[in-house]
Amino acid sequence: MSARPLSTALKCFDVLDTLADLPGPIRLSQLARKMGETRATSYQRLLTLTTAGWVDRLPDGTYRLSMRACRIANAALEQAGFGDRALPILENLTVATGETSSLVVLENDKVVIAQRVESRGVLRADLRLGAEMSFSESASGQIWTAFGPDDLRHRLAKKGIKTASDKILKTVKSSQISIAGGGTTLQGIAVVAVPVFGPTGDCLASLSLVGPDTRFNAELLIPPLREAASRLSALLAH
Repeated sequence: MSARPLSTALKCFDVLDTLADLPGPIRLSQLARKMGETRATSYQRLLTLTTAGWVDRLPDGTYRLSMRACRIANAALEQAGFGDRALPILENLTVATGETSSLVVLENDKVVIAQRVESRGVLRADLRLGAEMSFSESASGQIWTAFGPDDLRHRLAKKGIKTASDKILKTVKSSQISIAGGGTTLQGIAVVAVPVFGPTGDCLASLSLVGPDTRFNAELLIPPLREAASRLSALLAH
């Protein structure tokens, strides 16, 4: 017996696609016009998606995608072996710069290393795959705080997790760069990190270079780091 997809479910997915293409929240009447449907039909689809946790209804009555989409996206990256697919890009970056490169992702309320390529230098920081990074001291943690989900800082504050100051995060946001030291756990090293954006503009990873602070020149490392991040974004887009 042949089976057909549920048309109502497909229409709900169409709503998700429409919301993903928007720069911000949308009103019910606007969505109905975009979908070519009545307000009642669009509201029913939004109610379904809101109940399922895919869409948030804001206090002003507008709608936007919820953070569930980020969780699913991160799971898709993991299942697709994004870390493995990104490995050649990190290897080329490490060869070009002579510094250790790392790809850091957000898992729930933790930033962890998903992929890493060590340099041939004497630096061997104890940062293995899966190691957790600091939100306040690490460059990648600052990148994720600045470009991660809108409610991330609130969630971290509720758990008592410290983040960088507003001044630091403002600079990171405007420059799309974070430069930091090793903090209390990895003294004597310096790190520079940039965000890796997905096709819809969401931050899906941070890419960083780390080396001894005695030789570290962030200005020279930023161009190849940005180029590698662009290649990773292109990889995600395809």
